[in-house]
Amino acid sequence: MSMLSGYLGAARGVLEVLYFGSGVVIAYAAIRALKQIRIGSEQLRMTRDIADLSAKREAIKLASEQCRYYAERTMALAVPLVEEYTRLRLTFLSGPSQFTIQNGEITGVNFDLKLLDAEVPRIIVPLVHFLNALEAFAIPFAAGVADDDLGFQETAISFCQTAQVYMPALFQMRRNNNGRFESAIKLYDAWNKRLAARALGPVVKTLEELNRAAEQAKIKPLGN
Repeated sequence: MSMLSGYLGAARGVLEVLYFGSGVVIAYAAIRALKQIRIGSEQLRMTRDIADLSAKREAIKLASEQCRYYAERTMALAVPLVEEYTRLRLTFLSGPSQFTIQNGEITGVNFDLKLLDAEVPRIIVPLVHFLNALEAFAIPFAAGVADDDLGFQETAISFCQTAQVYMPALFQMRRNNNGRFESAIKLYDAWNKRLAARALGPVVKTLEELNRAAEQAKIKPLGN
């Protein structure tokens, strides 16, 4: 009986050692797992940051290339178009035009539709070449793959002014199902709104300051 008690005591001691030992092993394994998770998270974050930086560089590079394309190709095609427009004494682009861009559509126009029908076919070849180049420039920006800030900084004013002048032609192309030029319209709408907001910014700020000054200058009633 005493020998059995001794065996049981020894076995219990071994089991206790194994029990506490297993706890240490589990804790160590848990610490290593947490460390690996932390290392993995840091590596994932670094990989994501590198990918974001690489994507940003590519977007800036593409925007730079597109700005150069706009200056060297798009605007170059405008020269023979204007010369031919002048030579033929066309007038469909003359005078102030009124329109709005709503849900990607050109609406609220004051264009002379009969004049567009009569004159646009006479200059269709150089006109289409130019509008295609305008669209080619706009595609990467409208798709969000070229850096918008750089493109806006370098070409927004020129692009929006040009698109506004040729909006009757863009409208006529859509009207006759000869081309939608979706990217050019989308980019014009986005950049033109940003230009307007930038121009109105100081005015809005001044109005807000005047309103605050007016509130502070109010005469408080007696008793308040």
